[in-house]
Amino acid sequence: MRFGVLFDIHVMYILFRKLWIILIMSANAAMSETSSSTMLQLKESVGFSYSATNLFLDLIRGERAITVAFNSYMDVMSSSDSRVSFRSVEPIVVSYVGFGICVVLGLLFAILMPLAGLVFCCARCCGKCGGRVQLMDSKKDPCKRTAYTICVLLIVTVQLVAVVLAFINNFLLHEALVNPDPKIGALSQLNLSILETEQALREMFKMSMNTSSVNLDDQKTRFMSLVDGGLREFQSEFIRKSNANLVLNPIGELQNTVRDFSVNSEDPTLLKHFSDSFVQLSHKLPSIREDLISTLDSNCRLELHLRCSKLMHLAQTKLELRFKVDQFQFEEASVFIDQLQRHQNELENLNEFNTTLNGLADVVNRAIVNDLDRAWTDLANSPSTREKLARSFEQYLNQIYHFLGNLQVQLHELSVHSNPSFLKLVEFSLYGGIALLCVPILILLLIYLGLCFGICGRRPYEEAGVCNRGVGANLLLAGVGFVFLFSTLLMVFCTILFIFGGPLQTEACRYLTGRVPDGPKKLDDYVHNSLQLLIENIRRNTKLRQQQQQQQGHGQMNGSTSVYSDTHSLELALNISRARLTDAILTRCRNEPFVDAISGGQLTWPVLYEPIQAILEELINSFKGVNLIAPLSQTVQLCTDMLNRVDFVASANFSITTKQMGLPLTYIDDLQGYLIELRSLQIPQLDAPIAALMQQVVSLDRLREQTRNVYAKLDSIPGLRLHLQQQFSMFNEHLATAVKITMDVGLKKLRPLLERELQLAVIATWRDIPCYSLHVAAKRSVDAVCVTTLMPLNAFWAGLGLALWLFIPLIIFAVKLASLYRKTEKYSSDYEEPDYISYQGFYMRPSSDYQVAPQKSRNKNRQHKGYSLVPQPC
Repeated sequence: MRFGVLFDIHVMYILFRKLWIILIMSANAAMSETSSSTMLQLKESVGFSYSATNLFLDLIRGERAITVAFNSYMDVMSSSDSRVSFRSVEPIVVSYVGFGICVVLGLLFAILMPLAGLVFCCARCCGKCGGRVQLMDSKKDPCKRTAYTICVLLIVTVQLVAVVLAFINNFLLHEALVNPDPKIGALSQLNLSILETEQALREMFKMSMNTSSVNLDDQKTRFMSLVDGGLREFQSEFIRKSNANLVLNPIGELQNTVRDFSVNSEDPTLLKHFSDSFVQLSHKLPSIREDLISTLDSNCRLELHLRCSKLMHLAQTKLELRFKVDQFQFEEASVFIDQLQRHQNELENLNEFNTTLNGLADVVNRAIVNDLDRAWTDLANSPSTREKLARSFEQYLNQIYHFLGNLQVQLHELSVHSNPSFLKLVEFSLYGGIALLCVPILILLLIYLGLCFGICGRRPYEEAGVCNRGVGANLLLAGVGFVFLFSTLLMVFCTILFIFGGPLQTEACRYLTGRVPDGPKKLDDYVHNSLQLLIENIRRNTKLRQQQQQQQGHGQMNGSTSVYSDTHSLELALNISRARLTDAILTRCRNEPFVDAISGGQLTWPVLYEPIQAILEELINSFKGVNLIAPLSQTVQLCTDMLNRVDFVASANFSITTKQMGLPLTYIDDLQGYLIELRSLQIPQLDAPIAALMQQVVSLDRLREQTRNVYAKLDSIPGLRLHLQQQFSMFNEHLATAVKITMDVGLKKLRPLLERELQLAVIATWRDIPCYSLHVAAKRSVDAVCVTTLMPLNAFWAGLGLALWLFIPLIIFAVKLASLYRKTEKYSSDYEEPDYISYQGFYMRPSSDYQVAPQKSRNKNRQHKGYSLVPQPC
């Protein structure tokens, strides 16, 4: 135990020595400058406190997005209900429950600690809480004394480390505000960052006017492919607007019908087979009928006579062909099919109309390709055009320079060399922090002295010797008293700093510094979503107010102009947020050029519209000058001539034959049923006539429906030709109107595409412009605020807060240890024997006037074997 105590004392000596050095440096801060290397080493030595503080803040804040709480806040503010439900504010509560708990605990600590001290003092005055001391050690007291001493040593050592870190961070915060070295001072870092930002922007602007060295072949290929895609969409739009499908569909139907009658196709073969079979049937059917009748007349049994007579009568009257051979127009159909086969190629040439329609995009592309190449060359290689485009940003750059200049002037006015009030405030914060931290240092010093006296002193009332354990107990209680006195002041100050520095770290700096993965990108998304939600909320509320005023008869809102201006400024900020500038500058500019860093090079700026306006108008005029009517009119005329050359189609008429094919070949409607009745007679001599009828008549009757479809196709060809001629005529009449309408619609869609691609062409020429210097300047400004200034501030309240919260277990152990230090006599086994009084207890006991309370007799109420219980005096 003595070795551990000596080790802790050595640690305490080192910490106090460092603290003393810091105090000397702080005292001489206004008179002499501390070397930068020493300050940087001091800053690195407390770096672990920054990490610990950030871990604590991340723990209590969590990873919920900022927009979750912001959305809930906007919903609550825009709600018409006066009562707010917990569900509506639940995201806010969940997001900041950690901060709320810490603030509440800090306030409870500040309120309850002095009350607890008052109760503690009253209790000790009444003899409670160690106020009435037992002068003799119990058997376990030495062990307790050792354990409590070690616990107090550990707690006080941790507190001392925390307070020393708070001292160091207080000094670093002071140096961040006053030191002129950019490596240490935050204001000097910001000033240097402004100068570097101006220089980086000027270099980028100068490079944007120089000739580009970027290979733009891939960009040009992409540009041409996108333009071609836009023209393909224009072509599809023209087909829809002109109702070209009303022409294309009849062309396809006519061509498909004619293809069905090409050489060696199925339909002509079927028609020829049916014709030959029908001619043969017309010759064979009379003999088959005579055989059937004679067989029924001579071979029918007596019991079947009535049935045979009925069947024989049907054969005599109805078993004959319904139509003659010439009624089916076999010759006319054969001649018509031969003519179709000879003119099939001419009908196939009707595809020229479809080819012309699908080639409209190529026609437009060929008409404007030279202008596109000239525009691309002008944008990519013309120094005058590049300078003109770069000059379009000059106005905005001047505004940025003006803003940076004003910011630099304000920083100069805020510096300690130009603003005595700010210097006084900084010095007051430094020495006020030192004075505030001296309170816990005094408390810890009292505790350490109490431990030293308590460890080296054997008993509190020795007449000789320097170490006195009773003095140690008094020092411990003195430290406890100071804790009760100053805890409220310390905790209130710590809580105020926590409320200021904690949210700033969790809501902004941890994203800007990249502590959160993809932090700058997430912050850009949060800002963009919040602005979008804010604009939507303003518009919704404005619309609701206008509706309410209109219902009340007050007309339009008088403040619509101001609302519009506010929304316009927010929309401007929203458009800027789409560029993801934070992520681009703080992350992507480290390894990528500025164009690729901002949205992958696919971002366009409205400011570029004016410089490319002349080039854009030339392309639009070239597009308008394309003559689409001429090729389409020529194609329509060509197709009409083709249809006129097949005028033989108009004379074809197979409608009667088609209707006749819908009837059975014989007058017996159900010939197959008739044959079934013949089989049911079970006359063997009827097998041959039945087989002949099945083979000749029934099989041919089954082909009748298919042959009817062939005649229907032949009969539809004249109607298809006439319908197609009418559609060509209507298409040609409305062609000019359709072209004009489609041109207007196409320009509305193609103009933004050309504008965007021309801007991207300009931007592509700036891919050789680096932005690493801009990244360094922005990173320096972020470090100045979030690292150089905010980190010491957060580490200050973290160290002070840790020391304050450790006062709670320290009070408990210190009070118990003080009671143990006041024990007068060591534990002895002789006290266990009855009627035995210790020599030291009898002769070396303190005088009665020093005794706080009369001690009870040492006689033990113990019952031994053979003895009766002796009453003890009260």
